[in-house]
Amino acid sequence: MVTAQSLRDQVTEKVNEVKGLVSELSDDEAASNPAEGEWCVKEVLSHLIGEELGSAKAGLKRFLDEETPQIDVNPGVSYFEVRNNLSTAELLVAFEDEYGKLGEFLGGLSEEQLNRKANVPLLKDSPIGEYPTLSQWAGALLNLHVNEHVGQIRNLCQ
Repeated sequence: MVTAQSLRDQVTEKVNEVKGLVSELSDDEAASNPAEGEWCVKEVLSHLIGEELGSAKAGLKRFLDEETPQIDVNPGVSYFEVRNNLSTAELLVAFEDEYGKLGEFLGGLSEEQLNRKANVPLLKDSPIGEYPTLSQWAGALLNLHVNEHVGQIRNLCQ
């Protein structure tokens, strides 16, 4: 069973892993695209931060604030065009802030809150289904989405 504390711990683990990979990169290294059309480290960080600071937490908070909200997802958008003037260090600080707040939020949830549902059409054909609980959606975000991008950063850093 997924608990609030286990979700918080997963967020902390992902943040620490990203910090370990990115903190020693120069801006030039982090801005280097491996191939035409592929994201650089700075683009991946910007994507993980989301459209605006607080968007990851805000999306999950809707599970609590609304009755079965519809959560729309825009996969493949980096949001880098609004952050391309930031340094790697600034992006890393924003990432840490975003996910630190997300971890605090998740860690403070009750079992009842973790079991609230939303409609996520993107998941219709997935094993989770179109109506995930908050804990299922948070777990998918961390273990599938964020984990995939941590792997992407790891590959870019090699």
